[in-house]
Amino acid sequence: MAMTPRSCTRCLVVDEDPLVRWSLVRFLEAHCREARSVASGELALALLREWPVDILIADARLAWMTGEELVIRCQGLHPRPGVILLAGSKISPFPINLDHLAVIGVIEKPLVFDSLAQLLAGVPQGPGSTAA
Repeated sequence: MAMTPRSCTRCLVVDEDPLVRWSLVRFLEAHCREARSVASGELALALLREWPVDILIADARLAWMTGEELVIRCQGLHPRPGVILLAGSKISPFPINLDHLAVIGVIEKPLVFDSLAQLLAGVPQGPGSTAA
């Protein structure tokens, strides 16, 4: 799934850190028509039922529901969003196979917006990889 600026209609950011959410939404406004954020997986699932997205960007270490659990619970959504996970280097390798879960890539924190831009442009990345 190659994204070009403005080809992504909707994007949702899920992260507990308000500064991360704010920065990502500001960045995504240049790549998506609409971008929103929430602080938890539960809020994300509730919103996704009413507001389907093309891309879901989620922290892999959410407090009450990990990013991985959120990805698994998104499998029943229609349309199913493409997922980008945000992870610290301690997270990889993931205990589950992400290939079949619509995970587009993993970006290590601290955030590198060039890595996110490459993923949105369709440059694939696997778990634990970062863009140059």
